[in-house]
Amino acid sequence: MKPLYLYGIIPSNDKIIFDEVCGMDNDEDAVYTLPHNGVAAVVGSSPREDYRGLKRDEAVRYMVNHQSVIEAVQSHFTILPVKFGTVLPDMTFMDRMLHQGRLQFQNALSNLHGLTQMEVVALWNLPQVFQEIGNEAPIVALKAKIAGFVGEQDQTLEDRIMIGRLVKEAIDARRAMLSEQIAPRLRSVARDSILNPILDDSIVINVALLLDESGRKNLDQVLDALDKTYNGQMTFRAIGPLPPYSFASVDVQTLELEAIETARQLLQCSLNPTVEDIKRAYYQAAKGVHPDLNANGRDTDGRMTALTQAYRLLISTADSQLLSKADLHAPLGNTTCCFDRATIENTLLITVKRQSDLPVNTAAG
Repeated sequence: MKPLYLYGIIPSNDKIIFDEVCGMDNDEDAVYTLPHNGVAAVVGSSPREDYRGLKRDEAVRYMVNHQSVIEAVQSHFTILPVKFGTVLPDMTFMDRMLHQGRLQFQNALSNLHGLTQMEVVALWNLPQVFQEIGNEAPIVALKAKIAGFVGEQDQTLEDRIMIGRLVKEAIDARRAMLSEQIAPRLRSVARDSILNPILDDSIVINVALLLDESGRKNLDQVLDALDKTYNGQMTFRAIGPLPPYSFASVDVQTLELEAIETARQLLQCSLNPTVEDIKRAYYQAAKGVHPDLNANGRDTDGRMTALTQAYRLLISTADSQLLSKADLHAPLGNTTCCFDRATIENTLLITVKRQSDLPVNTAAG
């Protein structure tokens, strides 16, 4: 039996077959739901157990299939997308995932109801920007100085490096200024927004917007107004509607007993701690190795980093166990979790992640 590929989570109690789309196996793969207490996993068979290390053409093909399924389902339901390449061995693991993550999924789906994601990108005329920056006084002066050393490149190396630095600083300053002008106008129509990384110097700003129906209508008006404000100096592109990848996506991982044991030993944590027990164990272990207690203020031997990673793993595992049997709003600190082999082998690490804002001037070199 092939492993199961997980595309997303929807609010449904019904068994549904999505005939209009093919899954990761193309024509051989039916896409359908596995319902569980008000939520349903959108799944299909998977031709692979692991999607890491793919060649570029394979990765693109599978990612297009993944995206196509999620967008097709989105036309019928609010969907909580799942991270690309998420595969579980069989139905037993799918049932376990739905049972364990149900409350998280319901909470996220409730927050996303009626909302979609749009990506707005503003681009400028880069050759024109370079020309304008090249006419600034400090750069003009350095160019004139370099021109005086005809054929003597070694004499001008430092000045040429300085010109490059000044151009980069000027581009970043302009981008930051324009972003500060544009971002608030885009955010004014959105329920939420995230600044995406700038991967190309031709991009001024790239924003993910979470919009309701009125926000989508108002976005068109804002983009028209921005076009008039900048009078052709920039081009604005809106992409979507898209599934809300940036604002909520599911990550499902199986746990390795060895990693849990290593973390537990580092923190000297029992097999059946509460969340508060894990926190106390971490604070106690960190007392002697925290960088603030070292003369140079650094984690020179990596012990603090190792303790922090161990703490995060145990806390995430505990939360995943406890959220499967408790109300999301109830205090979990005094509830016992289990790190024995049988429990770990039956626990999945489930998180619903929101992408963080990234620096607006992180451009390609």
